[in-house]
Amino acid sequence: PDLSPICFAAHMHLDSWAPNFGIQEYSGAVNEQTAKIFKHAHEVNDGTAFVSDAPGLGVDFDEEAAAEYPYKRSYLPVSRLEDGTMWHW
Repeated sequence: PDLSPICFAAHMHLDSWAPNFGIQEYSGAVNEQTAKIFKHAHEVNDGTAFVSDAPGLGVDFDEEAAAEYPYKRSYLPVSRLEDGTMWHW
């Protein structure tokens, strides 16, 4: 996924506070590594997000599990050419 469960939890907490909140995007993609590193009880069922009542954002970060997966930087495709014009990618 492009955002961690910590980011998603922060979004859900903000969404539940904001009176003019509309829609929260969620990819739903949780792989084995993500589930191992980020422990949480937040749920998304039938398009509705449920925020857990755990302290803070409700997400625990396992540093030892994260150490098993070294960071590899990735880049989105370049959407502009060197002269500033747009490029369709």
